[in-house]
Amino acid sequence: MSVDKILQDLKNDHNFRTLPHLRHEGKFVYKESKKLLNLASNDYLALSYDEELKEEFLSNLKKEYNYFSSSSSRSLSGNFGIYEELEDYLKSDFKDKEILHFNSGYHLNLSCIAALSSLNKTLFLADKLIHASMIDGLRLNGADFFRYKHNDLDHLVSLIQKHYEKYENIIILSEALFSMDGDFSDLKALVELKKNYPKIKLYIDEAHSVGCFDQKGLGFAKSLGLENEIDFLVFTFGKAVASMGACMICAKKYKDFFINKARAFIYSTALPPINVAFTLFIFKNMAKFQNKRENLYHLSQFLKDKLQEKNLQILGDSYIISLILGDNKKALAIAQILEKGGIFAPAIKEPTVPKNTARIRFSLHAGLDQNDLEQILELL
Repeated sequence: MSVDKILQDLKNDHNFRTLPHLRHEGKFVYKESKKLLNLASNDYLALSYDEELKEEFLSNLKKEYNYFSSSSSRSLSGNFGIYEELEDYLKSDFKDKEILHFNSGYHLNLSCIAALSSLNKTLFLADKLIHASMIDGLRLNGADFFRYKHNDLDHLVSLIQKHYEKYENIIILSEALFSMDGDFSDLKALVELKKNYPKIKLYIDEAHSVGCFDQKGLGFAKSLGLENEIDFLVFTFGKAVASMGACMICAKKYKDFFINKARAFIYSTALPPINVAFTLFIFKNMAKFQNKRENLYHLSQFLKDKLQEKNLQILGDSYIISLILGDNKKALAIAQILEKGGIFAPAIKEPTVPKNTARIRFSLHAGLDQNDLEQILELL
């Protein structure tokens, strides 16, 4: 199929992507000079535009970390001390675990899962709604894997029992908080499965939950006291942490393994030291943001309750609330109505979400207030 045919098919299916031209100002974006409330950001704690926070960081930034490029991979000359400072700081909260910093969650999942798939007789069982980066990691190295129905433990157990004797390792891939449906993985049940089947290891991505749970913002697993039961725990820093990068939390032998076998780690220029320093600064201040986490919870519950009162089909048990509309064309039409009314909440379409589940995804953050949410409800 030609490029022209592929692009035309996307347009016919109302699934052709373009890049919006935006200017950011606090919790707003400007699109073609129109001021819109931004509900498409993953800045859940509203830290990215906190000017006082930025000034505090810059005023205390060590000169040795005021670099806008590392100029090398960490295995060569790019291993500035700030990477190890961040890793050591996070390690103090995770018993018997080590931390390894990556350039992004995508880099991390792609290369770590691909590396793990090289292990002898290893099977992956992946929740149907895991992030594309995890699926790409499975495909990159030709991993053996099956996908189980979303959050369906019965289906997962049936796959475990069917394949258990054929493999030495079975790695379950899931997210703590799913990025599109806004629901949680049953981590307690997964940990129980691991206890019942010794070959099982758990790989959990906290991309959308780190920062927003636990008194120190250390994620959903930590808030449940299960962090040490997770073999591979992933934090990403480009959402609630308001920075960039990611880290793998795992046993020392696996950290060493990834340093040697995770190709995106080995062959990428490391992130600029100033960015890593900002990530560390945010984590050191996480306990101070408890009021933001509480506000986020109350806003989320308010919007969810009000949407349900309108008998709208919604998904989400958190600050990610999706209004399910079905087909792409309808989702685009509702997105346009919202935009005309001053709300930036683009349509989410296939293949980001399954076919016939196109939606508007309201990504709430602590910088909003109830009046902002009332504006959405009036438009719907």
